[in-house]
Amino acid sequence: MANNIIVSFVAAEAITEFSLVSVDSDGKVNLTDAATENNCVGIAQRACASGDSVEVLVSGLSRAIAGGAISPETMALLMATTDGKLIAYDAGTDNYSVARAIPNINQTGAVSSDQLQVIFNGPSNLTAVTP
Repeated sequence: MANNIIVSFVAAEAITEFSLVSVDSDGKVNLTDAATENNCVGIAQRACASGDSVEVLVSGLSRAIAGGAISPETMALLMATTDGKLIAYDAGTDNYSVARAIPNINQTGAVSSDQLQVIFNGPSNLTAVTP
């Protein structure tokens, strides 16, 4: 059983359903556009226009949008790319993993613009961790 946490935010721009969103200095959300955004707060659960309230999953299981080929058997960790989409994680110095792909027998991977099931857990920079 998933324990999803969903919070309402005001949209700073038009947002697509199941897109990653980041919080701005006004406390509003906009589309996450880069793997380096450590202010990514979750996944919008519906589409909305600028100024609308939108429900954002801040922790748990959700659909999301692929921004490229995703193969969980080789890299299950995911990071943001343009337009609130997800791609396979690249452990670059400033990149943040924000989710993990959850494949099943009906969908073992994804290509650009596919929806896929993920667990959103927030930004984590694996290269910043030192033993």
